[in-house]
Amino acid sequence: MKYLYRIVNIILGVLVFVSAVFVHFLRIIIRTGESLDSFFMNLMDNKTDGVGLAEEFSILRFYKLFTGKDDLSFIVDTAKNGGNILWPKEFYPLNVRLIIFAACFILMLAAGLFLIIWSCFSNKHLPMFITGIAGLVLDIVMIFDFKSISTDIYTAKVDVVGYLIDKLLGEGLLASLLGNVVDKVSKGAVELIITMCGLQNAFLFIFIAVIMWSGAFYLVDLGDPKAKEMKEAEKAAKAEKKAQKAAKKAKD
Repeated sequence: MKYLYRIVNIILGVLVFVSAVFVHFLRIIIRTGESLDSFFMNLMDNKTDGVGLAEEFSILRFYKLFTGKDDLSFIVDTAKNGGNILWPKEFYPLNVRLIIFAACFILMLAAGLFLIIWSCFSNKHLPMFITGIAGLVLDIVMIFDFKSISTDIYTAKVDVVGYLIDKLLGEGLLASLLGNVVDKVSKGAVELIITMCGLQNAFLFIFIAVIMWSGAFYLVDLGDPKAKEMKEAEKAAKAEKKAQKAAKKAKD
């Protein structure tokens, strides 16, 4: 049973990395707001559901994006900047929250790595249980942090819309014409909606599974007399080893 326990924990740890790389975690939607919808409706005398685009991103797609292998690679302008990524000034107000988001993400990857390594060398349940709780807390913090970021972008507290429109449409006549239309119709003519796609849910399920799986074994250990005896024997053995080392030092 202990080998099954370890194998399941290793699988859960591997799933953390698989989810991080392949599951989409970011959805960006740029669409016309209500005021511009009414503009098109009056212009064409026909009801429209808005005009827009939606893109989803995973870590794998971000890698392609920044290495010039994605259709939207022109947004980051790595080729124009000698391979360097220039961080737009429009994003500066988000810096602290983006760092928190990245820190939570990296720490959850570290938790997944710990699950794998610890399960290879030990059968103890409490460290796994604590790791599951830590991963769950980090995921919740990441979700609320991202919600704060997306709210500020949607309400235009952070002006990212103009930057993305310039990158997506370019600086030609069409872009300037559309820009003038957007300015004249209303400030909220274009909506930028950023949401999490599914990675946060994958992490939630994984770390809840770790908590339930390790917690079940840990509770069994607490109520199992044999498990208690084994722990006491291990403690006694460790104490004996320490005593022997101390005795050897004293003789030396």
